[in-house]
Amino acid sequence: MYAVVTGGSTGLGYYIAKALSKRKYSLILISRNEERLKKAAKELNAEWYALDLSKNYLKAGEIIKKIRPAVLVNNAGFGLYGEFSKMSTKKIIDMINLNITALTHLTKIAFEVMDKGHILNIASVAACHPQPRLSVYAATKAYVAHLSRSLIKESPPQIKVSYVLLGPTKTDFFKNAGMSTKAFKKIMLSPETVAEKIVRSMFRGKKRITPGIIYKLYCLGRC
Repeated sequence: MYAVVTGGSTGLGYYIAKALSKRKYSLILISRNEERLKKAAKELNAEWYALDLSKNYLKAGEIIKKIRPAVLVNNAGFGLYGEFSKMSTKKIIDMINLNITALTHLTKIAFEVMDKGHILNIASVAACHPQPRLSVYAATKAYVAHLSRSLIKESPPQIKVSYVLLGPTKTDFFKNAGMSTKAFKKIMLSPETVAEKIVRSMFRGKKRITPGIIYKLYCLGRC
């Protein structure tokens, strides 16, 4: 059985792929950074495709059509921190294309070709409240959460959709977004621990997955 993990070369995506590998899935990793991707693929005995999904999501969709995976993990994404009026328009569009368009396209293809299986979408606790200086990122993750909630209600019984409201986690997200971790230092999650919890919850059929009691309370009644 195949499992496709986008953004699977580092951070949470890598550890989700590792958790799936332990469960005997054959892995397909899709990520932009070819050097890191090769390293991760070697460690996990995975196939790999170096694709920038903000631009090449159609090609990734063809891969999914071909292999008909039993698991699709839409993990690839990035954030931008700063005043909306001063953000790079190009980076905003790239983020929307990656966080929303690519995820939607790959999910649609999975619905078309999966006999049965799981689709796991990585959203964020940022989706649950207004986020000044993270406005576009939060909006993209609100889309992911709401799309997933709708698909849960309309998906056929053989396809299980889950989504993750992820809290601050020890990955490169903050560095890449240009954001300090000072405010979250004492409550940041371990990506390895979180990944195992996410995968275990997904296979148990849990629809909304929110690692960490603090973040469960933060999102309570919101998304």
